[in-house]
Amino acid sequence: MSEVAPPDNVMIEVELDVYRAANGFTARREDGLTPNGNPVGQRFVLRDAVGNWIDFDQYRHDLFERNGLRPTY
Repeated sequence: MSEVAPPDNVMIEVELDVYRAANGFTARREDGLTPNGNPVGQRFVLRDAVGNWIDFDQYRHDLFERNGLRPTY
């Protein structure tokens, strides 16, 4: 029986607090500065397939939902 690949918008946890979707989006906790120079403070940062900053949030579920993504559960 063959496995069915998840839809492109499903974020799969590939390691602790690191998520990846088939469309190339990634989310992980980061520490640094936002594009505007504000501290991120270990919040989840969403990046597109080429690494561009998309969004950030303290809660991954809120981040995913706001950007049309979803977790595997």
